[in-house]
Amino acid sequence: MKRNLFILSLISIVSKLICIEVGGHITQNTTWSPDNNPYIITSFLYVDAGATLSILPGTQIRCTGADRNNIYNFMWSGNNQPLSKMIIAYGVINAVGSSENPITFDKYQTGANYRWGGIYMAHNAPTSTFEFCEFRNTFFCDYVPGEWSLAAVVFENGSINIRSCTFENNRNAIGSGSLQSDILLYECKFISINDNYPPPFGLTGFLGIGAASEPVPEEYYLVTIANCYFTGNAVFATFGNYTDALFLFNFVSDFTNLREQDYRTDSGSVCSYGNISYNGSKGWGCSSATASDTVFARRNVMVKPENANPGNSPLILGASGFGTNYVSDNYLSGCVQVKTTMSNATTSYIYNNTIENNHGSAVLEFENSNSEYHGGQVRCFNNLIRYTGDSYSRVVTSRYTSPYIYNNDFLNFSSLQWSLGGCDEVFTNNIIECTQWSSGGASQEHHPILINNCLSMPLLDPWSLLDGGGNIVTDPMFADTLNADYSLSANSPCIDAGAYRPDLPEFDIRYHRRVSPGTINGPRTVDIGAYEYSSVYIGGINGYVYDSVSALPVDCVKIEILGKLPEFSDTLGCFQYPSGAGNYTVKASRWDYQDLIIPNVVVTLGEDTILNIPLVRTNVANDDNTQSPEPTDFGLANYPNPFNPTTTISFIAPQAGTTKLSVFNIKGQRVKMLYNGLLSKGHHSIVWNGLDERGTAVSSGVYFVRVEMNGISQTHKMILMK
Repeated sequence: MKRNLFILSLISIVSKLICIEVGGHITQNTTWSPDNNPYIITSFLYVDAGATLSILPGTQIRCTGADRNNIYNFMWSGNNQPLSKMIIAYGVINAVGSSENPITFDKYQTGANYRWGGIYMAHNAPTSTFEFCEFRNTFFCDYVPGEWSLAAVVFENGSINIRSCTFENNRNAIGSGSLQSDILLYECKFISINDNYPPPFGLTGFLGIGAASEPVPEEYYLVTIANCYFTGNAVFATFGNYTDALFLFNFVSDFTNLREQDYRTDSGSVCSYGNISYNGSKGWGCSSATASDTVFARRNVMVKPENANPGNSPLILGASGFGTNYVSDNYLSGCVQVKTTMSNATTSYIYNNTIENNHGSAVLEFENSNSEYHGGQVRCFNNLIRYTGDSYSRVVTSRYTSPYIYNNDFLNFSSLQWSLGGCDEVFTNNIIECTQWSSGGASQEHHPILINNCLSMPLLDPWSLLDGGGNIVTDPMFADTLNADYSLSANSPCIDAGAYRPDLPEFDIRYHRRVSPGTINGPRTVDIGAYEYSSVYIGGINGYVYDSVSALPVDCVKIEILGKLPEFSDTLGCFQYPSGAGNYTVKASRWDYQDLIIPNVVVTLGEDTILNIPLVRTNVANDDNTQSPEPTDFGLANYPNPFNPTTTISFIAPQAGTTKLSVFNIKGQRVKMLYNGLLSKGHHSIVWNGLDERGTAVSSGVYFVRVEMNGISQTHKMILMK
């Protein structure tokens, strides 16, 4: 017995010897290493001005916490510190871990209800850096009596570097009310699973970032959130004064109480590109803060299975604000909806989206938020929208606005429209399959008007008042509906049956040319529907961006042509830019690379000009910031596209050589290696049957096929629609 007590005492002594208790003030440069794991913070830890705390990979920091159910455990009492402890930096914290050996910040106690106070960067502190760090189980804490720090990392100094960090079960993840520079959150994970806190705190949150109202900055600060992962029941993001937000290639999964409005702001703009939402009720979108703003929600993917949690609340692709909004090239499937909320003179362009909807209400919802104001305009065109459920369905709901809706395919719906507040929608050149024209809101004074549409049933009384002329009641005759090809067949009655509109873009849903026979000053016609028959691709730029030293692909590179919306390189370093024919100057830029200007990029009608773009890190000397384009065109394509379940992929090998042909999903994961070996010069085609490496059928969605040959590659987007 005595021997056992001696052993336990020895273990207790040894355990204290192999850890370090810390607290008080760090007054000089200090390094923490994993040799002394774990560091246990037993009282408030201050990094004083002029001092730097460097934390090496693999270091573990455990902070004394307190029971979250009593908020007084996190507040000062007279001169006594809160029971929960925290880190306060007036100097610098450089915590740079690695993917193999992250740095861990967590509570010391094991109790489920214990939380610690987080890290607070004071107003005048220099910029700190956190890479490959893990932050868990923080609440709030008073850094001084009566002043709260409300996140795992609060940077009131206005700037911070955060990369590849994980935030799990924190009251808030990252916060600042004093933003003073553009910031980037890159490759971070944000997780909140059934985490809750007592009043007045309520819901947990991920991002809460804004600038101080004084002094007013000359320009809004840009917050870029790129390649991050979000899941759980937290508020996604809120942004304050003078703050614009850009969401790039993020993945959001299983949110339970959110919609796209949660990250809108009345103080700055929001753009989204290439993001994915799966399940939940979270959406992507764009918001324009002022009349001069141009914003976009483009190339996002949103999938919500029917009757998935939470209930039947749809994933929403949204647009709102005061300026010009572009919602295009998105793919939506399941319980989904597109919604615009306009104010003042907002113009929203909704085009080239593919939507497979099983939601029981309207797929498109257009609203003017000020019922007394009749300005602003929604223009909805070149969209393919199919109802795939088995209950009541409606194409569009309009509230206090009169959208122009033209050259779309609306298939398998119960009702075309419902309106409130004196709406006069104009439907032109659409293919419309529905069983009734209006489910409410139409009157002699205010009603939609249908002009040159292809209808599934006639406009008989009382709906004859909707007939604006030129409508035909017939089968549109699609090319191959069994394989989800809704382009027009050669004998379709929709060919050259539409009315030309002066605001009609030069392209259809595939970015093929809109052919408008006729004279400039005389009558001209186009095809009815989202597709133009037997037309050619408008031409564009297909490219690959890579690091000039490592030759690895570079994602999130902004590709710009003056006067056009930007595109961005994906996780494979690839981008596609349907620019149209012309001679362009292309700019490529990313936060940690030197800008590159590529002049005289010639694009020919019907073809893609291929650019391989090497970028140089900002810390590498390079006097030459211009480059001649490197054109190499494999002519990579697939038909049909969209497809179900089989498609033929074709390309031209400019010379003989070793060739790889691979299919990737939208997360950049390889799904199937279709070919790996020698190929001769010339044209080649390979059939993909929609199966992965294990022989399992893949799900509906966006996929990329990539051909690599002799150090050159090209990527092409495919859509599988089941």
